[in-house]
Amino acid sequence: MPLGFAHHHLLGIRQLSRQDIERIFEQAEHFLPYCRSAMYRLPDLRGRTVVLAFFEPSTRTRVSFELAARRLSADVVSFQAAGSSLAKGESLLDTLETLESMGVDAVVVRHRDSGVVWFLQRFLRCSIINAGDGQHEHPTQALLDGFTLWKRFGSLEGLRVCIIGDILHSRVARSNIELLSRFGAEVGICGPGTLIPQQAEQSWKVRRFFVLEDALQWAQAVIVLRLQRERMESGLIPSLQEYHRFYGLTRERLARAPHLCLLHPGPTNYGVELTREVAASPQSLIRQQVHYGVAIRMAVLKLVVGDRIAR
Repeated sequence: MPLGFAHHHLLGIRQLSRQDIERIFEQAEHFLPYCRSAMYRLPDLRGRTVVLAFFEPSTRTRVSFELAARRLSADVVSFQAAGSSLAKGESLLDTLETLESMGVDAVVVRHRDSGVVWFLQRFLRCSIINAGDGQHEHPTQALLDGFTLWKRFGSLEGLRVCIIGDILHSRVARSNIELLSRFGAEVGICGPGTLIPQQAEQSWKVRRFFVLEDALQWAQAVIVLRLQRERMESGLIPSLQEYHRFYGLTRERLARAPHLCLLHPGPTNYGVELTREVAASPQSLIRQQVHYGVAIRMAVLKLVVGDRIAR
């Protein structure tokens, strides 16, 4: 594997070339045997400090980043906005500049505002890794989704993937569309018209499905999204029951598409976008996604932070 990685930050998928993404996949593959147990500690980030600065709730992303950094022997600081100087009126930039002055090598940021990581990278010298910014991007989720599909199918070229659900509010959808298109996959979208961005087909060059059953028959894999009710205006859907009736993935619908595998970035609203039976079915790759998430985030930290320091 060649040395060096060109990027000081990971802000979005768009900044990465196909070669960059393949490099991350190769590094994640190398790390897979080491990401299950604390018995394995690799020295790649020994003596380095990674701050987890999450200003929105998170379980999978935050914990997997923490595990990834610890597996690489980094010191990890979990910054809590509640009780910090932010509550006294200090700005986000001042807070992170203060942390950087304490000797931080990387900050993993999740924030409700789109574009905040692009703003921060103009002022901070440490590496910034985007763990989700508003409705804009979630690059490591797309990387682990792409890696999961790559492991399952052996290639993303020509793979038919449909993203189902609340695409309007989804940073996961935007990052996945960018990554999958980069590798020559055919991407479809399916959901209520009120939850699909205007001009999505033209802007993203994706295929639009109006009926879920049509999407399931066309696709080889689906990425099912949760309804982001915390970002929604009222009236976008009649009710949760109505949404599930038309767009929920059920055992019966899955049985009519036995060729299909499914992913979900979590957390899951059971009985809305899918059922527990579907999530636990042999066609589900949800557990694999979670497992691969640690390896992908180890790879990102190693390449963005470790290789930069080595240079």
